[in-house]
Amino acid sequence: MNLLDRYIIKTVIYSTLLFLLIILSLYGFIALADIFKYVGRGAFEISDAFYYTLLTMPKRMYQLFPFSVLLGAMMGLGTLNSNNELIAIRTAGVSIINIVFSVMKAAFILAIFMFIMGEYILPITGKIAENHWSLKVHGTTHSVSEDAIWIRDKNTFTKIHAITSDKTLGNVTIFSFSDDKTLKVSTQARQAYYDGKDWILNDIQQTFITEDKVIVNQIDKARWPTLLDLELVDVIISKLEYLSAAGLYRYSSYLDANNLDSTQYWLAFWGKIVQPFSIAAMLLLSVPFVFSSSRTSNAGSRLMIGVFIGVIFTIANKITAQFGLVYDLSPFFSASFITISVFIIASLLIRRMT
Repeated sequence: MNLLDRYIIKTVIYSTLLFLLIILSLYGFIALADIFKYVGRGAFEISDAFYYTLLTMPKRMYQLFPFSVLLGAMMGLGTLNSNNELIAIRTAGVSIINIVFSVMKAAFILAIFMFIMGEYILPITGKIAENHWSLKVHGTTHSVSEDAIWIRDKNTFTKIHAITSDKTLGNVTIFSFSDDKTLKVSTQARQAYYDGKDWILNDIQQTFITEDKVIVNQIDKARWPTLLDLELVDVIISKLEYLSAAGLYRYSSYLDANNLDSTQYWLAFWGKIVQPFSIAAMLLLSVPFVFSSSRTSNAGSRLMIGVFIGVIFTIANKITAQFGLVYDLSPFFSASFITISVFIIASLLIRRMT
């Protein structure tokens, strides 16, 4: 990596992080004002509002990163253009393609940072934030649904009424069917916990249904063979936005194996995979706009253009994702269409410049 590469990379990354800090400050203030409505409920205090907002910052950072990259690159490279530095660089024999390669190196560094954020930091801080909020507001970290949580494992359907923060399952009902869809066994357990190998059911009432009679047994404790493990439980009780790509892949595969609708989870998975590439797309798109603009263009003009493109990109991504869900399109296509389109448009614009 030569001196020019380092200079351009430093400029792009510095500008991106600066804009990210500005946007995060604004969104953080809005989020803090919104969470203040829970102050006074249960044990939720002002300090808890600040703590919760801080823990949700990685989620907002992850969502705003492509937008910040576009603004940062346009402002950073635009400043170089306004100061005639890009002209000096090109006069020294450096082609636009070489400058693009330097910008793409910055994209690679930022993409790695974003991947680490989405895969390792965001899932942890998200779970801590939700558990803290639930504990302070409701006095419990149980994840409870009014309609309970249903899980299918081949011919077995399981209904779980509650899941605690330590992954203990409460009030579990297991319905086992034969291949002809006839109910064979109904098992009710007060509690289930994972011992590192299998799930252990406690305080069990098991009902066997045959053609001529019904047999009811009471059992203190029994092992529960199932494909469900702690990682899948994590996925089930976590919000979609806090899941890692690995967790989404495992749960989507689990749903497919049991002939359940996994489209939403595959879409979220491919969205996680494509997200780092959207950074490269945004940086690539910033290059032709910077070179085509006048050296006298002010920062306000570049900022407005960047905001407009970023908003259109974000809205188009959301519309394409929802369009794919409604019309049952390929999750990969729905998640990547806009990013691929931006790559193509940016490449064509750069090609016209060279």
